[in-house]
Amino acid sequence: MTQPLQLIILTPGFPINEQDTSCIPALQDFVLGWKENFPEDTIRIIAFQYPHTSQSYSWHSIPVYAAGGHDKTGGYKLITWMKIFLQLLLWKGSFKNWYFTFHWRGTTGEEKKKQSVVLSYFLTEASYVGQLFSRFSSVRHIAIAAGQDVKKSNPYLQRLNFKKLTVVVFTRKMYEELLISTGKKAEAIIPMGVLHKTAIDATTVERPIDILIAGSLIVLKQVDIAIRIIATVKKEFSNLKVEIVGKGSERPMLAQLVNELQLHDQIKFNGALTREEVREKMMQSKVLLHTSGYEGQSTVISEALEAGMYVICFDVGRITDHEKIKVCAEQTDMVHALKEILTLHDPDFSPVELFSMSETVKAYKKFMDC
Repeated sequence: MTQPLQLIILTPGFPINEQDTSCIPALQDFVLGWKENFPEDTIRIIAFQYPHTSQSYSWHSIPVYAAGGHDKTGGYKLITWMKIFLQLLLWKGSFKNWYFTFHWRGTTGEEKKKQSVVLSYFLTEASYVGQLFSRFSSVRHIAIAAGQDVKKSNPYLQRLNFKKLTVVVFTRKMYEELLISTGKKAEAIIPMGVLHKTAIDATTVERPIDILIAGSLIVLKQVDIAIRIIATVKKEFSNLKVEIVGKGSERPMLAQLVNELQLHDQIKFNGALTREEVREKMMQSKVLLHTSGYEGQSTVISEALEAGMYVICFDVGRITDHEKIKVCAEQTDMVHALKEILTLHDPDFSPVELFSMSETVKAYKKFMDC
């Protein structure tokens, strides 16, 4: 029988409440999936930067401690790390490598008996503090790489001791990128699955939205490329209906581009929506146009497939290949793929689940038992 765990997750940010669904959605699903599959385990969350105020609260009955770092630098960052280190001491409860046993109020006897594991999300300050704490306490630490943090441009890669760090990545591409950046081979490749959803009947769902663009409106996502692709496709599909979901610094520039290309009748900006609202949009849409320049694993691709959509993307972010994913090398390839899908006589909008969150958390649990 698998030993119950006390799982402590370190993350840059975590939702401030159950309605805050846009904060690291994959991690939210991971936590809920773990709670559902392993109810005997104790889960606790520590957030470094967001929420922006220091507080303790409950999220889906899971204790969360927010250090309230608010992305401040210098000495304030060090204070944030010290607060988190103390909270780790509080939740761990006792340490064999101290000359005495140190018990903190708030840790039950039952929890003290559980094996403790610290999971850090992103190879940034969460992994750095997680590794320091692991060396100090002998608590097992596993670092989850979550995207661009595997690239050489991540300054924390120079601080982490990869000879003594256990790393899990989402995809083979992330594995290879990490190896190039650090010489480190990740110990495991475990994709982030999709949390179970309501079944979709592809025969009854209407799809009035031709193209959906979903994600942060930032430079990395290259939404301007998507808008230019739509301008080209519009020449043959004058009644094209496109919706953009998300917010970000690029919004004013993108709105101006839509006006310059005279696409205001085709493209609608929705701003930020809840995850349930995004899912509803996906169930009404035919194609996800994903022009991001880099992704570790794209949650939006997995969710779009689960909602029955086709996906057009560059060679980023997917767990594996599938006939409903059109991987393109150039912008012109995306134009061709879009036209091909929009002219299908009998499109297939049946849902595709490549990997479930239940499979994800079970893979992590098995990995921890090794």
